[in-house]
Amino acid sequence: MKTTLSSRLRGAAFMIAASLAASLAAKDTNTSSPSQPSVPTPVQPDPATQVKHHDKEFLEHAAKGNMQEVMIAQAVVDRVANPQVRDFANTMIADHTASDKTVRALALSKGVVLEDWDAKSNAKLDEKWTEKGGNLDKKYVHAMVEDHEEDVKMFTKEAEKANDPEIAAFARDTLPTLQHHLEMARALEKSL
Repeated sequence: MKTTLSSRLRGAAFMIAASLAASLAAKDTNTSSPSQPSVPTPVQPDPATQVKHHDKEFLEHAAKGNMQEVMIAQAVVDRVANPQVRDFANTMIADHTASDKTVRALALSKGVVLEDWDAKSNAKLDEKWTEKGGNLDKKYVHAMVEDHEEDVKMFTKEAEKANDPEIAAFARDTLPTLQHHLEMARALEKSL
C-alpha cells in the first residue's frame, strides 16, 4: 500500500512538474529577446468609447510637457549655481519622468499613440538651455513658473471637463503635484 501511494505521489509530482515546464517553455517562446524589446501595441478602442478629440489633445500636451520639463531640467541641473534650484531641477526630472510613464500607459490603454520626443526638438531645447550668458538660475526658475501656471490651468480644465473618466482622474490626481511645483518655483523666484 505504501509503495502504491508513494508511486502515485511521485507520478503526480512528475505530471505537475512536466506541466509546469511545458507552460514555462510556451511562455518563453512568446516573449521577445532582450535584443528585441517588445513594443506594446495600442488597444483598438470600441468606436462608442473612443477618446474625444480634446481628451486626446490633452494626453498629447501632457506627454510633450513632461518630456520638455525633463529635458530642460537635465540640461540645467549641473550648471545652476543655487543648490535649491538644483534640487528643484532634480525634482522636475523625477516627477515628470514618473508622470510621463503614467500618461503614456493611459494613452496606450485608450488607443492614443503619442509621438516620441524627436532629436531635432531635443537639440533645439538643449541649445537654448546650454547657451552662455545671463543668470541661468533665474531664467530656469522663471520658465518653470510660467510653464507650471499653464500646466495647472490645463490640468484643472481637463479634470473638470474630460469626457473620459480615467483621463479626468489622471488630471485630477496629477494636479496637486503640479500645484506644488508651481509653489516651489514661485518661492525660488522670489528668493533669487
